[in-house]
Amino acid sequence: MDTRLEFKMVIRCSDLDRSSFFYSWLLDLKIVEEWEEEEGKGCVMSFGENGSGGLLEVYEMTEADKRFHPAFRAPLNNDKIDIQLKCKSLDEWAARLNGKVDFEGPERMPWGQRWIKFRDPDNLLIAIYEEE
Repeated sequence: MDTRLEFKMVIRCSDLDRSSFFYSWLLDLKIVEEWEEEEGKGCVMSFGENGSGGLLEVYEMTEADKRFHPAFRAPLNNDKIDIQLKCKSLDEWAARLNGKVDFEGPERMPWGQRWIKFRDPDNLLIAIYEEE
């Protein structure tokens, strides 16, 4: 039996156009699938070559989707969940993000990492970090 798992995270966003642009333009994720139907519209983006680093789905749900909740259209108001992305060069990411998004850092953490933190269009905390 093959018990390996692959990772896909879904963000129910308030505005697909803003979110897909943010993740594809700012984080350079590649869109591998897109759709639009009565229940909503969305896309799947890949981390790494052919999704080897996982997949991210952003989905703008309509009220026609039985799982719809009005909170899906509101910005997040806490950091119960965040996205943490490991990189090889935090300085290169800081240069890339400079002027494109407001971010905190780079900051040296007590456990031996350096971090940059910023927020997506729905106020989801994103951290890019490197091991030292």
